[in-house]
Amino acid sequence: MTDFKQHVRAGLLAVTAAALLAGCRAAPERDMARRLPSPAQDYLLITSYFMAEGALVSRLQDGGLSGQQVYDMAISLKYGKRMLVAALEKPSPAARRRGRQAVEIMLACTSQPDPATLGGRTPARCLPGAPLFPSAAGHAAGIPDADRPNANGQAQPQPAGPARK
Repeated sequence: MTDFKQHVRAGLLAVTAAALLAGCRAAPERDMARRLPSPAQDYLLITSYFMAEGALVSRLQDGGLSGQQVYDMAISLKYGKRMLVAALEKPSPAARRRGRQAVEIMLACTSQPDPATLGGRTPARCLPGAPLFPSAAGHAAGIPDADRPNANGQAQPQPAGPARK
């Protein structure tokens, strides 16, 4: 009979330990940066933006990127700068959140793989929901077909003739 009681006690002890651990994990986690005063949050946002910008520039200098990846990096940099300025001009929790998301997108673009290592597959886009180079936008902007990159993000070879006027 004591053997049965030991198994019951061990089982209850295991259930209690699991419940305690689950209760600790279920407690809402608070981001430390959100508890800081607004000027400190702005400082952290500015600092993280410039760190992400430096990482983007470094990745561009390393090379080994397709035209599409370079395009995505440029778009993420412009978007990040726009969201940072917006968060500083009209500070609010929503503007700071958008600024943090823009920095996260910049970092996602920084960590893109070298297309040469993918065995001919197209690398995934770092911009959420972004289409490939929009051909309609190229026509609307007056960019001739010969000057627009192809679907792989590569520039078309230029003719060997004289330069256009």
